[in-house]
Amino acid sequence: MLTLGEAVERYEKFQRAKGTKRGSVAVFMNALKAFAPLFDRNVTEIRNSELAEAFLEENDSKNATTYNNNKTIVSSFFNYLVNVLEAIPYNPVGKAIPKRKRVKPERHFWTTKEIDRIIAFAPNPETRLTWSFMAFAGLRRSEAMAMRPDKIHDGYIHIVGKGDKPAKIPLCPRLQREIEKFNAAGGNWEKLRCTRESISKYSAKALPGGFLGKAHAHRFRHSFGSNLIRAQTLMRHENIQMTLDIYGHILDSDAEEAIVKAFP
Repeated sequence: MLTLGEAVERYEKFQRAKGTKRGSVAVFMNALKAFAPLFDRNVTEIRNSELAEAFLEENDSKNATTYNNNKTIVSSFFNYLVNVLEAIPYNPVGKAIPKRKRVKPERHFWTTKEIDRIIAFAPNPETRLTWSFMAFAGLRRSEAMAMRPDKIHDGYIHIVGKGDKPAKIPLCPRLQREIEKFNAAGGNWEKLRCTRESISKYSAKALPGGFLGKAHAHRFRHSFGSNLIRAQTLMRHENIQMTLDIYGHILDSDAEEAIVKAFP
């Protein structure tokens, strides 16, 4: 007779013998503790409903990512029982424990008026211009801080994005004015900056009435997609469906027509 507790102990030794990292083994064992009430039971006598009850008791309150990760660990353990120990005929996890669908977090945006107010509260020219690159060109934080004058020419901002993919983004009049103000004020291009703390602090000052969601650098980029362009080529998403998934709920008929024209 092999009890579930004994099987877990063997699995731990099996993982260590494979050279699995100590931290990973600890994570595995922590996930399997969900079945502690069943440790003294024969592995062949445990019903699927009992496995599900024990797993859900421990994991039901966890977020979808942690829940599904723990389910994967448990499934790997039962594969070990099937294929290595040959203690049970099949892996019961797929039938016994449902997968939890990950709920996509709601994305929040600032309107153009809100962005104007936030940028007006920027603590220095370097921060203001960095925020402007994110808000009016959709640049990522790292791209905005790395921006230099030689990357702006012929009416475009030229960058190398994720995956070393080159991209050029039209320089809109609003951003052009910010660059001119920055140069006139003697701003230092080598010190473009952006911290989450500064965004949080000054957005709260600029919008004392509050706003939904959190203030962070990527919110400027999302707001760019929402308020100004809303099209795949400038957001540099992998496909048009990704853009529609993120911004589809705010697209009006004019924006939809523009996307159709852009992607005939």
